[in-house]
Amino acid sequence: MKEKTALVAMSGGVDSSVAAALMAGEGWRTIGVTLKIMPGSTGFGCCGSPVDIDDARRVCESLGLAHYTLNMADLFEDKVIKPFVEAYLNQRTPNPCVECNKSVKFGHLMALARAWGADCLATGHYAKTSAGRLFMADDREKDQSYFLYALTEGDLAVTRFPLGNMSKNAVRAKARELKLKTADKPESQEICFVPGRDYRKFIADRVGESTPALAAGPIKDMAGRTLGRHRGLASYTRGQRRGLGISTSAPSYVVRLEPESNTLVVGGKQDTLSASFTARGVHWISGRAPANKDVRVRIRHRHEPASALLHPVSDREARVRFLEPQPAVTPGQAAVFYSGDEALGGGTIAEVDTP
Repeated sequence: MKEKTALVAMSGGVDSSVAAALMAGEGWRTIGVTLKIMPGSTGFGCCGSPVDIDDARRVCESLGLAHYTLNMADLFEDKVIKPFVEAYLNQRTPNPCVECNKSVKFGHLMALARAWGADCLATGHYAKTSAGRLFMADDREKDQSYFLYALTEGDLAVTRFPLGNMSKNAVRAKARELKLKTADKPESQEICFVPGRDYRKFIADRVGESTPALAAGPIKDMAGRTLGRHRGLASYTRGQRRGLGISTSAPSYVVRLEPESNTLVVGGKQDTLSASFTARGVHWISGRAPANKDVRVRIRHRHEPASALLHPVSDREARVRFLEPQPAVTPGQAAVFYSGDEALGGGTIAEVDTP
């Protein structure tokens, strides 16, 4: 009988390290692959930094596994970084992890797995799959199904998520039991390629300070009163509270970005509520919209899925109306649709009903 082979995406963190160990422990011929996604020889905690590559290699050595490093910096630049910058320049807040998973991690590694004759691709994502369907992980705090909605039934049929039924504490405990170098390695930052989470500097370094999206302008309240000056609309996102640089009697949140007048409009938290939105670029994992229009919708990674009515406009567009208005529904973010624990698909928030 032919030995089954698993290609394991290894970022150099504890999750992918344990995923590789578990696949090997189940008897799979396991091959670790790390993607170098940033150019140059330095790194700052991003997937594929020199430290991460070395950690992944050393974990594979300790487990007796083969390990390869692939330079995917050009693909990452084209598919993730350029769209990320362009979105902010157009007053949208992108989610680069969705595109990275779709085009880089799964898009490229799935093709590589097939080319190498591997039987499956395994990752350290907290999610579950069964018969080509995608489900939330048991550990809801770590669940990453939100980032994986762009996968297809075919992708999921040959994908394994070994951590889907484990908690983060259990994963670290397993890593310590196996004496893996990454057992107590800190979590990486949410947007791994932006040092210090300074989006404005990252964008300015790429397009220059003179771009209109980084030009200062007025901050106004809902009544049109000027409260201060902003640092460029690309520096802000809907629902943002911190870093506004204004003093008000009650907490202020970003309500709207108005590029025509280069105005940032702020208000109370209730002013960020929206009852409905339009999603475009919609992808259904099964290849078709669900017959049941009652869904739960997650509008950002940490958002508790909210009950809503789904109205497909076309194969690639849908209108969503919440049963209860939700705060900070943000253009550019992913909206992912669930039925119970199953992720049905998702799209990009394009138009939002705002005050």
